[in-house]
Amino acid sequence: MPTNRAITRKESAVYAQALLEATQGSGTVFDVAGQLEQVNALIRGNIELRTTLFDRTIPAEARIGVVNEVLSGFDPALLGALGVMIKRDDLGLLGKVCNNYAELAESALNAVFIDVTTVVPLDDALRNSIKTKYSAQFGCDVLLREHIDPEIMGGIVLSSRGVSIDGSVVSQLENARVTLGQAR
Repeated sequence: MPTNRAITRKESAVYAQALLEATQGSGTVFDVAGQLEQVNALIRGNIELRTTLFDRTIPAEARIGVVNEVLSGFDPALLGALGVMIKRDDLGLLGKVCNNYAELAESALNAVFIDVTTVVPLDDALRNSIKTKYSAQFGCDVLLREHIDPEIMGGIVLSSRGVSIDGSVVSQLENARVTLGQAR
C-alpha cells in the first residue's frame, strides 16, 4: 500500500507533467517555470493570500477568481493548473509541483536554469559570460532567470538545482564580521 508521501509525490508529478505538456504546445515552458516560482514565493510570503486560498469555507470558484485577479497576465496554462489544484484542494502540493516542473522543463529544453540575483540588471557581457561558463560546466544550454534585489547591496548570487554561490556584498560583510568576531 502506498504511503502518503508516495501519493503526494505522484500527484505533484502528475500536475507538473500536465503543466509541461500544456506549455510545450505554446512554447512557454521556460517562462512558466519562472512564473511558477513567483507564484510559490508569493503564496508562501503573503499570509492573507495564503489564508484565502486555503480557506475551504470560501467556494473554490471564488478562490480561483482571486488567483486569476492576482495573477492576471500569467500564462493561462498555469492559471488553469492552479484552478484545478484549488478545486481538488491540492494547492498544498504547489512547492513540490514547482520542483517537479523545473526538473521536467530542464529535461524538455535540454538546459539548466540558473537564478541570477544582482542589484542592477545584467549587461549582455556578464550574461554571456555566465552562460558560457556554466554551459561548459553542465554540458548543456543555460537559461538565466534574472532577479533584482537591492538588499544584497552589490555582487552576485547564483543558484541552480539547490546549490547557491553567494558573492553578494551582504554575505561578504557577514563573513568578515564572523571572522573578526572569532579573532578576539
